[in-house]
Amino acid sequence: MGLDFDDYAREGKEFINRLASELGHPDRKDQVGILLRAVLHTLRDRISVGENLHIVAQLPMFLKAIYVDQWSYGEDVDRLKTAGEFAKRVEEHQAQFGETRFDWNASTEELIARVLAEVERYLTEGEIEDVKSELPEDIAALV
Repeated sequence: MGLDFDDYAREGKEFINRLASELGHPDRKDQVGILLRAVLHTLRDRISVGENLHIVAQLPMFLKAIYVDQWSYGEDVDRLKTAGEFAKRVEEHQAQFGETRFDWNASTEELIARVLAEVERYLTEGEIEDVKSELPEDIAALV
């Protein structure tokens, strides 16, 4: 079976369309893509390499590509302790990726939870629990 990049692109577009609608901004797909990337990268940098590899194994190709983009992994994780610190890091990533002026009409914590809920459709319940076990309770509540 060969790679079908058209299928990956279609799946990715469908996911972004669904997420944009879920966030109440179906016309802001670029900003939604930046938010998705910021959330995934913040989560990725907060959990262990081993757990990240378990996540990547379960994600569809279009999400794998976003998840591992610019990943420089090591055994040290970003020691964010609170949901507020996690949200601030997501906002920093959004700004880094060029998203600085969009009014979401929701808290960053709420946006994180909604983005992760969409991504979790691809993960087993056991994997979600494993991720939560690596996070402080305050951050795990977002997952």
